[in-house]
Amino acid sequence: MSIRIKEVENSKELNQFIVFYTKLYKKNKQIAFPLHLDEKHTLKSNKNPAHQFCHCNYWLAYRDNKVVGRIAAIINNKEQEKQKMKIGRFGWFDFEDDKQISSELMKTALAWLKQNEIDKVHGPMGFTDMDRQGLLIKGFERKGTMATLYNYSYYEQHMINLEFEKSTDWVEYELETSEQATKKMTLLSQRVAQKNKLFSLKPKSTKELKSKSHEIFSLINESYKGLYGYIALNKEQIDYYTRTYLSFVNLNLISLIGDETGKIIGVGIAMPSFTRALQKAKGNLFPRGLYPMMKALRKNDRLDLYLIAVKKEYQNKGANALIMSDIMNGALKLDINIAESNIELEDNKQVQSMWRFLPHEQHKRRRCYIKDLN
Repeated sequence: MSIRIKEVENSKELNQFIVFYTKLYKKNKQIAFPLHLDEKHTLKSNKNPAHQFCHCNYWLAYRDNKVVGRIAAIINNKEQEKQKMKIGRFGWFDFEDDKQISSELMKTALAWLKQNEIDKVHGPMGFTDMDRQGLLIKGFERKGTMATLYNYSYYEQHMINLEFEKSTDWVEYELETSEQATKKMTLLSQRVAQKNKLFSLKPKSTKELKSKSHEIFSLINESYKGLYGYIALNKEQIDYYTRTYLSFVNLNLISLIGDETGKIIGVGIAMPSFTRALQKAKGNLFPRGLYPMMKALRKNDRLDLYLIAVKKEYQNKGANALIMSDIMNGALKLDINIAESNIELEDNKQVQSMWRFLPHEQHKRRRCYIKDLN
């Protein structure tokens, strides 16, 4: 049967684009379903400030009027300026296990990118580094997290069939944050903190944390600027992520590190795992999802590390250890013993060196693919 590709042109089709992912994975036991409202805010130009410097298009694949696949193509103008090349992105690439579907979707997206004078395309990626990215190629049997994509194992063969090559990999770790491991990290951090005159600046309220958001995100911009695919966040984006994410954090799992003048030189943000709550919600915060999400903040047995950022001149002076000590002691208060690192670049040895102090397992791997369109 033939596949029909249709550009998303209205709210109804955008809703189909979003909901297709939930339908495709409705029987999967590992996925942490993204909330439909969050996806809508990311994809709509009047909600997500990244659209100020991104040009994008979305398509759906139909067979007999049933949605069987989707794809997004994105041109991030800031990325082109940074890389000094005509590079584009693809994302939200999901499909039933049929090479005709994946082929027709990708052909359509690449044609649009070529029309816009794009020479190379990589993905799966979102508008910015804050979106989910990377095709899962190892760890299909492990639970996903709110911050990461989940996909079926057959996706990898489709990417090979589409003649994409590896650009980079991200790896993920499962870490033990038990009382014994926490004591070890605390002793280490106390030594290096005293030696380098570093201090924990624990925020006492969400309001206080949000008041420091621009300082925090400026530090993240500085620390991440050399990482693959990272594009510095502007003021509007910082305000957007502050409203979206910093309003419902558990302060026990936030770490701010200051130098002797009180200036923030390191930040760590973790949250209790929302995986089980998102599995119950199946994309809908109301009515079924709100209570499990709120419960996950208070009572949990796992946490997700969302980001750790340290000023360059302090990256070898123990700031990372102090951040992890803060978070692990906070986790201990919540009876949490296991942490997910979430994604980190495979060649980011500085971050991975932290895990040598903790019992750990490298349990997931995901890939960014690239293709030359010439």
